[in-house]
Amino acid sequence: MGSTILVVDDDAFVRMDLAEIVEESGFAACEACSVAEALALIDAAPERFAAVVTDIQMPGSRNGIVLANHVAYMWPHIRVIVISGGRVPLEGQLPFATPFIAKPYTAPTISAAILGAVADLSARRMPEGTQVS
Repeated sequence: MGSTILVVDDDAFVRMDLAEIVEESGFAACEACSVAEALALIDAAPERFAAVVTDIQMPGSRNGIVLANHVAYMWPHIRVIVISGGRVPLEGQLPFATPFIAKPYTAPTISAAILGAVADLSARRMPEGTQVS
C-alpha cells in the first residue's frame, strides 16, 4: 500500500493548502491540477497512492465525481475523498463509502477523513482476527 495522497484541485492555492494538510497528517503529498493529470499519475504508479482528495469542479470534460468513480473501479486499493464548495453530489453519484466534505473545510476535518480512509484500507488488508490499535 502506498503512503502518498494525491491532491486534485484546479486552484493552486487550494491544492497547496490541501497538500500541507496531507503532509501534517503524516503522508507524502502529490498534486494534480486536472482529472487527466491525476489519472496519468495514478496509472504510472498505482501502488504509490493510498488515497485521492479531489474537488468536484474541474476544468475539462471530466470532474471529481468521474475521477472518484474511475479510481474506485480501476484501483480499489486507493481510497477517495471528495470535496466541493459549490456542488453537493447526489445520492449514488459517489462510490460506496466515499466521504464528501463541503468547503470551507477545516484542516482537522480533512486530516480525519484521510486518516479514516487509510485506516479503513489497512483494516481491509489485515488478516482476520487482527485488530487495529
